[in-house]
Amino acid sequence: MTAFNSYKKRREAIVIGPESAPGTVATKQYSFRWLDKGLKPIPGVLENESAMGSDVKINDSAIDLWHSEGPLGGKVTEDGIGWLGTGMFSKVTTTAAGAQFKHVFSRDKTVARRTLSVWDVRPVSTRLYKSCYMDNLTVSLEVSEKGAWLEASTVLKGWKHEDTTGVTPAFKIGEKEFTSRQVEVFLADDEAGLTAGKIKPKSISIQMEEGTTVDHSIGEVNDDPEFDSAPAEAKGSMVIKYRKTDYEDGYFTNKIHALKVVATNGTSKVEWLGTKVRFRELTDSDGRDDVVTQEISFYFEADENNAGKDIEMTVTNDVVSYAA
Repeated sequence: MTAFNSYKKRREAIVIGPESAPGTVATKQYSFRWLDKGLKPIPGVLENESAMGSDVKINDSAIDLWHSEGPLGGKVTEDGIGWLGTGMFSKVTTTAAGAQFKHVFSRDKTVARRTLSVWDVRPVSTRLYKSCYMDNLTVSLEVSEKGAWLEASTVLKGWKHEDTTGVTPAFKIGEKEFTSRQVEVFLADDEAGLTAGKIKPKSISIQMEEGTTVDHSIGEVNDDPEFDSAPAEAKGSMVIKYRKTDYEDGYFTNKIHALKVVATNGTSKVEWLGTKVRFRELTDSDGRDDVVTQEISFYFEADENNAGKDIEMTVTNDVVSYAA
């Protein structure tokens, strides 16, 4: 056992990269500035409860199967959100945009979702997690008196870790992040009306989901289970001051909206767009002395008039490619 001095958690670092195939170690692409990190190996412990002429319930145990699971979260950054996008969306289309590049992330049922390799770099040791699927990708912003950072989070599931060495995180110097003043929300009857449809919510959250379940099999000896995916979903919520009846009118009539969230810092931009969005629930605040707000939950439906898309994420930055 190696002896080491105690250390603060913030010394730990995360490095990620998209795999060319599940379990094939990726090229290290991005060092993640994390705020929440909990990926860990989970052993499947079998307890032996056979009766052996005693009142004691457990007389032995064994570890049989493994997988890894846990959260990862941090601020949305100009490059990092794209690397997370490679794990959430199955397709990315990149085109030149002047001196930069425009990357459109979308779902495509003919293309398999990519897995990630994740290196958990700690002063004690470095753990490599392969074949990591993202259950979800959530972006959220809630304005306080001082403002707020736009944040992203996910839950990862993958194979049992491997111990490794020689991983040195390389954080991009001066990488842009996004505060509340750099984020705009647009809501309109259709995509063409979004430019004039800026609204001012107090908070907004978008959850892109394609949850995975661990699928173990008989004879599995390499701790390399498969993972099955649930149907893809995208949904969200926002809180906005109650100034007019438009939102409840839309809720009661099941009206279709277009919704876009745009984060811009200099020449770097991240956009989330849905062209068929319906409200699922609307609740007024009920504090007697409070300024009344409405909490609105919404759902991104597949738009047959837009190639069946529910939500797209577009990232404009100086990354040449998000390929594995």
